[in-house]
Amino acid sequence: MLWLAVVLTALPLEVFASRKTPFAVVEDKTLVGCNARARDHGLTPGLSVARASASCPSLSLAPRDRAGEEALLEGLAAFAYGFTPQVVLRADGILMRFTDNASPVGDAHRLVAYVARGLADMGYAFEIAMAPTATAAWFCARSAMRCVWTSKDPWRSLLRPLPLAELPLADAVRDACLALGLARVGDLLDMPRSGLVRRFGREVVSLLEGLMGERPEVEDFWAQAPRFRRRLSFSHPAETEEALSFALARIVREWVAVMRARDARAAGFTLDMIHEDGSLMSETFTLTRPERDGQVLVRLMRERLRDFRPASPITTVTVSAPLEASTEGSLPLWRDGQWHEQGFGGLVDRLCARLGRDAVRAVSVRADHRPERASREDPWPPQGSGGPLGHVAADRPIWLIDPPERLKVVCGMPRLRGPLRLARGPERVETGWWDEPVVRDYFVAANPAHEYFWVFRSARDEWFLQGYFA
Repeated sequence: MLWLAVVLTALPLEVFASRKTPFAVVEDKTLVGCNARARDHGLTPGLSVARASASCPSLSLAPRDRAGEEALLEGLAAFAYGFTPQVVLRADGILMRFTDNASPVGDAHRLVAYVARGLADMGYAFEIAMAPTATAAWFCARSAMRCVWTSKDPWRSLLRPLPLAELPLADAVRDACLALGLARVGDLLDMPRSGLVRRFGREVVSLLEGLMGERPEVEDFWAQAPRFRRRLSFSHPAETEEALSFALARIVREWVAVMRARDARAAGFTLDMIHEDGSLMSETFTLTRPERDGQVLVRLMRERLRDFRPASPITTVTVSAPLEASTEGSLPLWRDGQWHEQGFGGLVDRLCARLGRDAVRAVSVRADHRPERASREDPWPPQGSGGPLGHVAADRPIWLIDPPERLKVVCGMPRLRGPLRLARGPERVETGWWDEPVVRDYFVAANPAHEYFWVFRSARDEWFLQGYFA
């Protein structure tokens, strides 16, 4: 077996939108993460808040967001699931298991490079390593070795000179080892196992056996969720569209990486924003066709949030979406038709995002002899069994007037910007006793300017305009 370990080296910071000023994450009055600007002032994880604030008065602080870190790791696991179904969640990273020869993208070196490129595209700070055991891979990643070892490599001998600092040993055990002069992995391996058990307990020996592949490793594999969900907190509440768009672009990069890894697309998504006063603003997006293009998704959000002025600054933004299986299949024969279809769907999605979903309507026909009731408007995308507009009769226009407009009559003939000439008709529409009384004779009429209208004559010989032809 081969294990690929990914350790997020700045996990407490990853759940916050990046800042251009000194910023740190705090837990138990101690810094657990510092951005680049804070490190420029000499701040490092482990410093107390009081000492850090004294060293850098402009430092901004935020409490550690454990829930946000768990959500981020879930998204990372979903990305890894595109390479292997055997993914293990750790406190600050993931493990991925592969067979010695099988890989979705080629040999071990190519696989590691492919995963690393995806992590870099998502903007993570990480270390990555591959080894024949999970313990060795994790140990190498924590040691920032960036190694790619397979069972054909002398990986056991390469582990011996490594320091014990990154092994998951209890502090008391590590201090005792250093006191005895045991500073490297090889020093522990050279000690009699029975003596290690008596002095340090069975756990140390079990760790060494797992590291060297001398016993089976039992791991609880992660079960994928059918949804993507990513929450990003602001170290300083966002008040502008620019700050919000920057955070959303980062979430979308992670989202797109997950969809590509799982060969999925988004048919819709929800954007939730929590304000400083505790109120929640939620925006729902329904796409005409499933989408995986990050630029398109960001553009839709920006269209909806254009000229957005929140009543209260935003502290947290969350994007959640079901992951729809891709249905693209092979490329169609007629590429032009595909392009036009995608262009129309993208246009409708942008209109919905910019104007609101209620402003975009789908018109469909239904079986009814009364023209004003023979069509209906539904929210986009249309739901129900209404037929497409292509089924509309040629003598019936789509643009109807409700209520019909009475026309001026001269010598028994209607006029509309001049005398009307009846080009086609009549078409009789008449109801029975079970419905409201309607008796109409419809005609297609034209005026001297060659404008075509749909008119009808009532039972009282009155003329009305019902619709316009394009």
